[in-house]
Amino acid sequence: MTINTRTAADDLRVVVDHWQHLRALVDTSTPAVWTPPKDVADYLRKLDEHHAAERALESVMTPAKWLARPGEHDQDAPARPEREPLTLAEQPAPLRLHVVDACRAVEAALCAVADEIAAEVQRAPIKRLARSIPGDRVGLDLALLAARDEADPQRWHYNLGDRGAVRAAEWLISRLEGKPGPCMPLDDAQRARIGRIAREAARRIERTIGNDRRRGFPMDRPCPYCGASLTMHRGGSDAATVTCENGLDCGAPVPVVDGRRTWAAPHELASLERALEAAAHRAKRAAAKRRQRAAAGVGGTG
Repeated sequence: MTINTRTAADDLRVVVDHWQHLRALVDTSTPAVWTPPKDVADYLRKLDEHHAAERALESVMTPAKWLARPGEHDQDAPARPEREPLTLAEQPAPLRLHVVDACRAVEAALCAVADEIAAEVQRAPIKRLARSIPGDRVGLDLALLAARDEADPQRWHYNLGDRGAVRAAEWLISRLEGKPGPCMPLDDAQRARIGRIAREAARRIERTIGNDRRRGFPMDRPCPYCGASLTMHRGGSDAATVTCENGLDCGAPVPVVDGRRTWAAPHELASLERALEAAAHRAKRAAAKRRQRAAAGVGGTG
């Protein structure tokens, strides 16, 4: 059914909203603290050395394949060759290696796809003159433009300090939403590529932090029975449902649950889809009739 939709921008916002929660889980002793302790940086440096062979795979794997790699503690992970145990100095809290693996996988995939998209749609940066000439107003204007272009938040940087999962997700959201900046609009293939990576990134984060519970997503079409807003509820082990905020004031032929008309059974969701399609068809016909009347009125006055 076409009802069950979560957009690529929705998936990327999961990354933005829950990245600090994921990072907080690196330290098992303080899972409720959103900022990891300073000792984590030392752990990660040691872990970098331990996983040098694995990181070499990034150069030969696509973002999707890297992101889809199972974590250390995933149930379906294949057996790995035995490696020398990682020896760490005594620290107050151990690392959750599967969380570290999820952080790296998501960040590597999002930054890689941002690199790819930027290489295809982003304008080359403005360059200042190699040598400044005293009194050259054009050269000064060019230097100012170059500085503004470099600082533009809509520009993706391949190697600066703010490069990370959240920055990549926010930049990709801006591209999906067509915000003004030094970038051409995305084509369908680029949108699909971002969507695949975003979907897997959101799934990996939600699975790791245990937040794959039900979430509500506003639908882009109103209720066909009363015109109120519809919400799709997905996630967790339960099947998807749709609710109308009007409750008893809505005339839809489905039960009211927790004050909202609720489509839950498969036949109810199928009937809602048919009603939405019929409402869209009626709206098109009404718009066409209005255009015809408007055209006739213009013709009659002439």
